[in-house]
Amino acid sequence: MRATAFAALERLLKLLHPVMPHVTEEIWSNLPARETRLIVAPWPEAGDEADAGALARVQESAQMFRRSGVVPLLETDDERRIFDAVLKPDRTKSNGNVEAERVRLLAEIERAEMMLANERFVSNAPPAVVDAEREKLERYRRELDAIGD
Repeated sequence: MRATAFAALERLLKLLHPVMPHVTEEIWSNLPARETRLIVAPWPEAGDEADAGALARVQESAQMFRRSGVVPLLETDDERRIFDAVLKPDRTKSNGNVEAERVRLLAEIERAEMMLANERFVSNAPPAVVDAEREKLERYRRELDAIGD
């Protein structure tokens, strides 16, 4: 836990250094085991694809929880930890009506599938509208999987 906090603080200081050089350099110099100054420290590397995917799943789960009160099933302990830290679902409200959310998602999936099966809609609607409908369908399917069958 402490190592994670230090890593996050280091990354934050590196990112803030261009806009707050004096403040971040002072904080950096007071951290333990600093051999170089912050100004010559390497720029942080971007997160990997797995981090981005996990963050997207937590974000979708947060949206679903805020809309329905249903706490979705998350894949990893890190995802559950982030979800709990950000939303504090036990303090917000109890687990919503899972069956009602399942019924709603199934209805949305059916509606989207019917729209996309309609050749006139697909051929006449602007491509952006059709793509948006496909994205919604995929999101509804992911949300249905997240609450479990």
